[in-house]
Amino acid sequence: MKNLSKKAASGIAAIAYVSLLSASIAVAAESQIYTDTFFDDSGAYFGPDCEKDGTQSTGAYYTGDYTSPFKTFLGKTDKDIQDKLDELWNHYFGGQNDKTVYYEDRDGGYIVDINNNDIRSEGMSYGMMIAVQTNHREQFDKLWNWAKKHMWKDPATGGSGYFAWQANRDGSVRDWGNAPDGEIYFMMSLLFAAHRWNDEGYMRDAQSILKACWKGNGQSLYSEQSFIATFQPSDGNNTWGDASYSLPAFVDLFSRWSTTNTDKWKKATKATRDHIYNSANPKSGLCSDYSNFDGTPHHAFSDNSTKYAFDAIRCPMNYGMDSYLFGVDMERQTKIAKVITDFFERDGYRHGHFNWDGTSGYGDFTIGQAGANAVATYALLEEESYKDLVKKVLQKAWDSKPIVGSQRYYDGLVHYLAMLHLTGNFKIWKEKPQVEKKTVDSNVYNGVTYDTETTFNSFESCKLYEVTVTAKKPEPEISDPEKIAARMDFAGVKVLSHNGSIVIENAPIGSMFTVTDLNGRVLKASKTQSAMHEIRIGNRGVMLVKVGGNTYKVVK
Repeated sequence: MKNLSKKAASGIAAIAYVSLLSASIAVAAESQIYTDTFFDDSGAYFGPDCEKDGTQSTGAYYTGDYTSPFKTFLGKTDKDIQDKLDELWNHYFGGQNDKTVYYEDRDGGYIVDINNNDIRSEGMSYGMMIAVQTNHREQFDKLWNWAKKHMWKDPATGGSGYFAWQANRDGSVRDWGNAPDGEIYFMMSLLFAAHRWNDEGYMRDAQSILKACWKGNGQSLYSEQSFIATFQPSDGNNTWGDASYSLPAFVDLFSRWSTTNTDKWKKATKATRDHIYNSANPKSGLCSDYSNFDGTPHHAFSDNSTKYAFDAIRCPMNYGMDSYLFGVDMERQTKIAKVITDFFERDGYRHGHFNWDGTSGYGDFTIGQAGANAVATYALLEEESYKDLVKKVLQKAWDSKPIVGSQRYYDGLVHYLAMLHLTGNFKIWKEKPQVEKKTVDSNVYNGVTYDTETTFNSFESCKLYEVTVTAKKPEPEISDPEKIAARMDFAGVKVLSHNGSIVIENAPIGSMFTVTDLNGRVLKASKTQSAMHEIRIGNRGVMLVKVGGNTYKVVK
């Protein structure tokens, strides 16, 4: 294992962890070591964590690994991804009247449903989530200021803690009833903001809404019997729900971070995972817009309520994000992701609305559906037989152009949220942990040899360390200009194990590589054919990849 490059550990998330094909299995943290830099430029933390009993699953909550499938499946670069994110922000928040959904007045900022010319709690909370994930604090503050002033029934002054679901652009309220998807996204975005920007005010506001969800100053947002989000916490509308309001990853985080009703939030976590699964039709994978607590369609207000129409397009995004953020319900989530992915492939991506069982398709397939369905494929990344179809679904999300015109609000923002997930830019922002510094007077750490002094984070045995490897290995002198140029060409190479493959990133096309086991037996030898070259190899365990004069250790 001589001359292993430092790039085998720095800049690559979690290459040292052993991939678990069944992500529902919890493993002891002592068997896992994750190395990378798990903080953003301002010091906010999104890295690994453990359960209280010291176990971990395979989701990003436990590993800190937010690798984008656009990179590993479509070969997109960091620049490609940043350009895409800039395009989306500038389109929807950039102020151009035929594109933007974000506007400002003296009370702050607000998101407009262009087609209906109103402001909805759903859109306001979506805007805040987009702002915190893209690190736009100014817009986040303006959105929250406007929502608090015009839409929030503050429990501190006797209010229910909920939000009017619909308001006018002058701040007057059209309907003081609430829609729980707004409260759920408000709470989650505030918790993330409190952690990312270290702001106690956001945390106080988040905790007040969390407390109100269980018979605060009004009726419970979640059923006290089923522990599932109600359609609305009012008599007549609280005995049934909406599958798209079931966001298991968010409720799981509420159960960890709420200072009140933690037992109820824990029950709601299981109930929410059950509800999103039970709501997916076994033939089509589709949810209905409104659903009973057992997952079957519920009729209310219009015939659309029992169809896969508007609300329900978000369901695949809800369980797709749970699969990669937590990975504790993978068997069921993989099952329904297969069904819905197969269904839209059979339909040819022509229709946007169906009966619950998938019959009688009508309307057009939208970019919101393209994004949400692509997030569902997170549950299929380890499924070899779905590799080509996953690529196709991901490509549809990537190729979707931001909407111009009156329909840009809902489908545009659902697609934007999906793209944050798919680009690896939707992170679980956590309270900053204690970091213990450790200096290692050796060239080797965790089986990787470092050529120069290097500092990185290492999460091991449920503790976070800042590790400095101090030993230096002098570089051999090179006088030949061609060899110097060749060395520089390989400076940005990364090698990682992902989705059952080994990926060589940023090596010049045509570079020779070999894959060997620790005994030196050659398992694969060829040339790279793209800047994101994927090596399909059935062997598992520790392997060495030699490319560009460096050797990288991977665990597959």
